[in-house]
Amino acid sequence: MLEEKLEFLRGPGGLRAAGYFGLKLLTRIEVFRIVWILAQSNTLLVLPSGWRYLSFHTDEALSAVSNDMRERLAEQCGSSPKQLFGRGGSLHLLLTGNTLVAQLSIKRGPSCRIDSPPLHLGMAETDAFLGYLYTWPAYRRQGAAKYLIAATVNDLATQNINRVIAHIRATNVPSLAAFKHAGWRTGATILCTLNGHLLMAPGATRAGLTLRSGM
Repeated sequence: MLEEKLEFLRGPGGLRAAGYFGLKLLTRIEVFRIVWILAQSNTLLVLPSGWRYLSFHTDEALSAVSNDMRERLAEQCGSSPKQLFGRGGSLHLLLTGNTLVAQLSIKRGPSCRIDSPPLHLGMAETDAFLGYLYTWPAYRRQGAAKYLIAATVNDLATQNINRVIAHIRATNVPSLAAFKHAGWRTGATILCTLNGHLLMAPGATRAGLTLRSGM
C-alpha cells in the first residue's frame, strides 16, 4: 500500500493531487476542474469488436430495452431516466450483446444542476453537460469510458450541440490525464466547501459559464 502511494506521488500530477488532498483535510475545501471539448463528428471512430453504442432521448425509446437493464441504468443515473428525459437530457450507453459496458448522462443548456457538488451551472443553449459516467466492473481497464465519451461527443455533434462540458475532482489525476489526452481543455476551477457551498470559480466567466450554490 505504501509503495502504491509513493508511486502515485512520483507519477504525473501526483504532488499536485497530494496538495489538493491536503487542502481538503486542512480547510474542508474541495477543488474541481471544469473541462470541455468542441463537439465534432468523427467518422473514424471505431468501437472494439462486439461493442455497440446507443443513445436514448425519450422514455418511450428506452422502453424498448428490458426491465432489468432499465433498473440497472437507473442505479447509476442520478435521477430516474424519465426525469432526465423530461429536462431535455439523454442517456448514452455502450453494450456488448445485451450487457451494459458503460453509461453516462447528458444534460443540455442553457442550465442544469450538478449533483456533486450541488451547484447550478449556466451555459450556452448549444452546450451540454456530461455526468454520471460509470463503467460496469467487468469492463473496467478496457478503455470503455474513453470509447463511450468519444461516441457520445460524436453523436451530440449531430444534435445542435457545439460544446460538451464535464467536471473532475482535482485529486483525480488519472481522469484529468485521460480527458487531456483525448483533447479536452481545462475551462475553469471550482472551489467549494465539503457541503457544496460555492466559494469561487476562477475562469468560469471567461469560459462562458456561471455557477451558483444549488443548496
